[in-house]
Amino acid sequence: MNIQSRVGLLVAPLAVLVLLGQGCGGGAQKASGSDGGLFKTSDGGDTWRQLQIINVGSKRASIADMGIVSVVVDPQDPQAVYAGTVENGVISSLDGGDSWQPAAGLSAGRVNAIVVDAKNKCTVYATLSNQIMKTTTCGRDWTRVFFDPRAITFTALTADWFNPQIVYAGTSDGDVLRSDNGGESWRSVRRVEGVRINQLVIDPRDSRIIYGATNSAGILKTTDGGQNWMLIRNELQDFSDARRVNLIVLDPNTANRVYAISKYGIVASDDGGATWRGLQLPTPPGSVDMKAMAVHPKDARRLVYATDKAVIWSIDGGQTWTTKKLPTSRGAAYMTYDDADQPSLFLGATPAAK
Repeated sequence: MNIQSRVGLLVAPLAVLVLLGQGCGGGAQKASGSDGGLFKTSDGGDTWRQLQIINVGSKRASIADMGIVSVVVDPQDPQAVYAGTVENGVISSLDGGDSWQPAAGLSAGRVNAIVVDAKNKCTVYATLSNQIMKTTTCGRDWTRVFFDPRAITFTALTADWFNPQIVYAGTSDGDVLRSDNGGESWRSVRRVEGVRINQLVIDPRDSRIIYGATNSAGILKTTDGGQNWMLIRNELQDFSDARRVNLIVLDPNTANRVYAISKYGIVASDDGGATWRGLQLPTPPGSVDMKAMAVHPKDARRLVYATDKAVIWSIDGGQTWTTKKLPTSRGAAYMTYDDADQPSLFLGATPAAK
């Protein structure tokens, strides 16, 4: 079945089973060495455990040489964790990261983003180069639900927690796409010419509110599920390079509190992006290009961010910070908490430098 090439039109469904090992690296840098993969802490970074074991058939191997660029914890089960790698597709764990398995049908290529259906734990979406993949069997097999024939990469992905049939995707070419039927068809709902959509994130209190991080144009925001969008750009003008947004973090404990992580550092808004304030960090503005931050899911005062040298923690909402050793020499690409009674923090390591 042919796919229409214009992303602004409804796209016919495609359900092509992808064979094991198939995929595109997307220009990924090869990871090497034994201090990569995933790390986990349950005591605020005092100790870290490297998560290494991966089951390959009847054998056990290690993920310690992998680069991890995306991590998602199933919102219904904190023991179920999915990770997107630089060149090994998706790996998943059903025991909180103690052991992993490769995804059958999605074990190669760079996976920039993953999202789990909030009401059906076995339904998961993942990006793969210029494709969007889906499984309804908890990763036992994957199908391709969208293919864009252009030379683009899908860079962001999120699903509506209120109605998980609604899925959003962002591209390296500035498109935001929406599917209303679980990925069977897609349409363009916003385009920012010539920018990369680094991330899409949905408000945990109102799923019609969505934020999009762009690499040079500031922050996209919609309050009506993507029908209309505003561009938060001028509001960031007092902070040099703050429009180059790597990551947006929404405080799950506090309504309308938004953190934007950029080359500037970290800026925060308490009114959904209308006004912003810069956080006073140990790292001076513009000195590091950080890509990882998280807010504790049960305590808004507990913040953490990482550079390529350290993990920096606050227990008072960013008034003071404590610097602790990074558990890897590679730098941090992504951090996220699980939602267990006593939350743990996952950290994905970047590819090793050549």
